[in-house]
Amino acid sequence: MSFWRLRRGKWVGLGMALAAATTLGAPAQRAAQPVCGPYEVTLYEFGSLYYRDARGQRVGIDPELLQEVARRTGCVFHTRLDSRVRTWALMAANRLDMTVSGVPTPERLLFAEFVPYLSTRNHLIVRKELAARIDSLQAFEADAALRIAVVKSFRHGATLDRWLERLRATGRVDEYPDAEVVARVFAAGRADAFLAQPVTWTPLLERNAMAGKVQMLDLAPGDTIVGGLVLSRVRVRPEDQERMRAAVAAMRADGSLEAIMARHVGARVAREVARELTQAP
Repeated sequence: MSFWRLRRGKWVGLGMALAAATTLGAPAQRAAQPVCGPYEVTLYEFGSLYYRDARGQRVGIDPELLQEVARRTGCVFHTRLDSRVRTWALMAANRLDMTVSGVPTPERLLFAEFVPYLSTRNHLIVRKELAARIDSLQAFEADAALRIAVVKSFRHGATLDRWLERLRATGRVDEYPDAEVVARVFAAGRADAFLAQPVTWTPLLERNAMAGKVQMLDLAPGDTIVGGLVLSRVRVRPEDQERMRAAVAAMRADGSLEAIMARHVGARVAREVARELTQAP
């Protein structure tokens, strides 16, 4: 599904496409409601959440989710690609309206509301030859020669984040601006492991010729994380926050959220994510 449109001989990006679709296609019953937005939203390339398909088009779960929320609420979203580090800095400074698939922390809850739509957990990705002797986080930690690559500013879950802090203390964590760089570093042999979720790892592995060469180790089964739309408490009006929250809840209930995920990660993983989200608080 393409999120670029040809208009007057020029390709128009996702943000403008979403705004146009919202403005022109909103049901008549919304006409009397106050305008929702426009809101600036940052996306970031991360596995199946946002990636380039075989034709070079940017697609993924996150842009489809935004498009459906726009359709259901009448909200207008202008999107752009940015790094996670810069995104969180802008959100904390109240200089950005929204971002996607964010994980709440006590610090982030001071400036943002979260609307959950994704529940999963990170696995440790290692080469198959290493997997034969790594059966726990402690086993990886015990081998001082092993290094891990991570995305700077990501939150991975309580157990994994504590484990990473111990590795950082001994200089064994290399941080990069996004998951694409992490995957390339791993594929080039400059890291022994990285962390990824079922909804993100397939495109990363395929683009870096690692499919079939790695093992996904589920070593922190209690570290389920819930990601969601991240809405600025200052910049997004409370009534618009409620519109978006209701839209995502309806998408969870009617199966359309699972259908969006299935287009990018397959039906099995989409069902697992939907089940995890139902059980999440």
